[in-house]
Amino acid sequence: MISNLALSFSLIAGIMACFLFVFGLSKEREKKKSRAILLWACVFLASSFGGLAWAFWLEGYDMFNLVFEFTFPLVVYFVVWFAFIIWVFEMRKERKIWIILFLLLVLMVLVAINCINCLKI
Repeated sequence: MISNLALSFSLIAGIMACFLFVFGLSKEREKKKSRAILLWACVFLASSFGGLAWAFWLEGYDMFNLVFEFTFPLVVYFVVWFAFIIWVFEMRKERKIWIILFLLLVLMVLVAINCINCLKI
């Protein structure tokens, strides 16, 4: 029951991330506003991934073990999303932002891998 709720939240956050990416890319003339919208899109995307990891955990699976054991569809899913984020910020000549996002991602993954039971409510 709760895993369905977690998947629903993850889906809603993923849809919001997609809408914000589209809206942010359409506002390229307004650099400051566009950057803020794209950063919020990344936050919603991260919450979508977090909700997905939580839903897997509630069902008894460790998403990070699945990904790092190279379950091909999951690896491609995450790589494509991060490649898209790199492309968006490189296109805007803002390399510093995606590097910071990458470092935050690595930090969060390390915390999640080493403390999987930290997800308990």
